Amino acid sequence: MTQSTSPLACQRLQERAFWVQGIYKALSYCDKSPEQLPDHLQSLCSADNLTATKVSQAQMNQLWQAAMELTGDPHFGLHMGQMTCGNTLKVLILAASSSATAGDAIERIIHFFPIFSTQAQLYTTEDEQYLTLYLQPKGNPHAMHIEALISQCEKIWRAITPEKLPLVMETRLPQDSDRNRPLYEQALGCKVRTGSKRIAVRFNHQALREPLSSADDFLLRRLDTSLEDMLSELPNVDFAEQVKQRIRQLIGEREVNEELVAAPFNMSPRHLRRKLSAVQTTYERLLDEVRMEIAIRLIREARLSLGRIAYELGFLDPSSFTRAFRRWTGMSPTAFKDNALKDRAAS
Repeated sequence: MTQSTSPLACQRLQERAFWVQGIYKALSYCDKSPEQLPDHLQSLCSADNLTATKVSQAQMNQLWQAAMELTGDPHFGLHMGQMTCGNTLKVLILAASSSATAGDAIERIIHFFPIFSTQAQLYTTEDEQYLTLYLQPKGNPHAMHIEALISQCEKIWRAITPEKLPLVMETRLPQDSDRNRPLYEQALGCKVRTGSKRIAVRFNHQALREPLSSADDFLLRRLDTSLEDMLSELPNVDFAEQVKQRIRQLIGEREVNEELVAAPFNMSPRHLRRKLSAVQTTYERLLDEVRMEIAIRLIREARLSLGRIAYELGFLDPSSFTRAFRRWTGMSPTAFKDNALKDRAAS
């Protein structure tokens, strides 16, 4: 999950500054100092602004990239997640472990996850045997941030594992190579399967129903109230993400326009524009973001030619795609593909 390229980030997604503090702390554990970072990254987090400061996804990506390069550790995010446990994560762990069952705890974590990170969302599917939790990145977070999230969530799963039954059966990661699988299995404490299209954790149904010995309804009700207050203070970017999901669907069907995007929301294109303006974005910007995200994913997967990717995304010709890609990433699709192949060879 290494990422040496830095694609255009989503400006709507503002991460809380405690993530910066966690990165700084992990650097110190690696005998490095924030003073060794580029000047504009040294002052993202100070002692008096942790609760109020938000850091843009672009700044977070730059910080992760700089920290990875400074330490020379291609899995700095995974190790940062193991080394640190901030107060917000501790509160989420306490709320989860105070739940009646592991299943209740997971529902609670999904609901309150935006308090912990705005860079991804959690959702679940289930069958007779397993409950599968998916971690879907939002915008274009750095791969190190996603590794850190996976690693920190392991602390939650460990806290809600019943005494006599395993809870996590396996974690699935979108890696092409098995080379780093032992590293992930050691860090996550479970079987890891690579080559997945999505990041997923599979839970044992039987364990989900087991009562937790740490359940505490008195404490839980008070934690829920506090966490709900924290959640209500976060900016609402969910509508923009829902619109992006609709755009992804239409691009897959090779027909996308503003009217088709607005239809499932029972609103006119004009109303759609007003709603998006309220969250400081536009239809055109979201379409651009989705095209960029899909383009980056398809190039990294290396299964389609660049011309085919341009066609899949609805560009009239390859040159239009190349111009758009340069605007997104600062490099040509060919150069980005070469970098992605180098990353894969190094992982």
